[in-house]
Parts: sequence; structure tokens; C-alpha cells
Amino acid sequence: MRQTLLSFVAVYGVVIGTSSCSSGTTSATPPPNQTQYVQIERFGRPAVKELFQQFANHDGTNRTSPAQQPLTGQTLYQEIGSFTASVAGRSAATQGALQSILIPDEMAADLSQSGTAAYLGVETGGATGSKFGGRGLTDDVIDISLGAVFGNTLSALGVVPDDGKESPCLTTDNVPSQAAKDNITLAAFPYVGAPH
Repeated sequence: MRQTLLSFVAVYGVVIGTSSCSSGTTSATPPPNQTQYVQIERFGRPAVKELFQQFANHDGTNRTSPAQQPLTGQTLYQEIGSFTASVAGRSAATQGALQSILIPDEMAADLSQSGTAAYLGVETGGATGSKFGGRGLTDDVIDISLGAVFGNTLSALGVVPDDGKESPCLTTDNVPSQAAKDNITLAAFPYVGAPH
């Protein structure tokens, strides 16, 4: 029975593969009977939109590709700057650094680098742990983001000079990482703790 099932799957795969082959031409326009992709949410970096942007502007950001979003007007880029300056009270250097690190709002990974994942690793030249980037299972991205906005994370990493305008009480969400809470072993599958 197992051999028959495997044979069926193999034959089915060949049939599907050959039936989807074309004459070598490609078209950027999908056939009229297919539903086109419609983006309704963008969540490249956790909590960036939620921290910096007015809620009324979330839908516009959600429906715009990170590569297409302009750097002028009431965009996420502008709101990162205005929030950092007016609410967080940080320097122009910190404001500019956050804008250049967090925009475009997408997770970056440099596959030419070796090492482990490090949140904002590509954007900070490896200052957060490695140049690989991405996001490690134990990266507390909320605390990293809050530390960059309200703490001395950027100055401690040598990204900007210390402006002396930190708000230490706002640098953490006070939620321990799941990895620390469950004392997980990252070298073994499933790599993460049991759901709660």
C-alpha cells in the first residue's frame, strides 16, 4: 500500500509539472480567472508601526509595499522622525538613525554572512550581534526596539553619540522572552517552548 501511494504521488507530481509547463514565455499578467494578490497587512518589523505611527495611518502603510512607500508626507518614515523628536525627545542624530535603520519596514538578512541571526544585524553593520540579520529565536525585538528609541542602545552600539535624553523606564515591556521562561534547548527540534 505504501509503495502504491508513493508511486501515485510521484506520477501525480509529474503530471502536474508537465501540465503547467509553457512554451517558455512568461507573462506578468495573471490569467483572468485567477484572483490577484491584495496586500492588507504589512508586518515586517514587530511593533514599529504600532509604536511610531498614528493608528489612522496604519491602513495606508499596510497596503503599501515597503519599497514603494515614499519618504515624504505622513508616511511611516516621517512618523518615526516626528515621534522620536517630539514624544521621545531624542536628538536629530537618533531620529535620523532610527529612520535609516527601520525603513524600509522589512526584515533584512545577508545570506553571504555566516553566524547566527541577529535582529537589526544588517542595518547596524553587525552591532547587534552579527551581520547576518534576520531574527533569532531568542531576540527580544520589543525590548531591542524600545531600547533604541528610549534607551542608550544606539549610542552603546556606536551608531550615534549619546544625547543624554534616555527614558530608562520605557526601555522594556517587562515580559521575559519565551526562551528564557521555558529554558528551551535551541539545538533540538522544535526549538521553541510549548505554546501558552
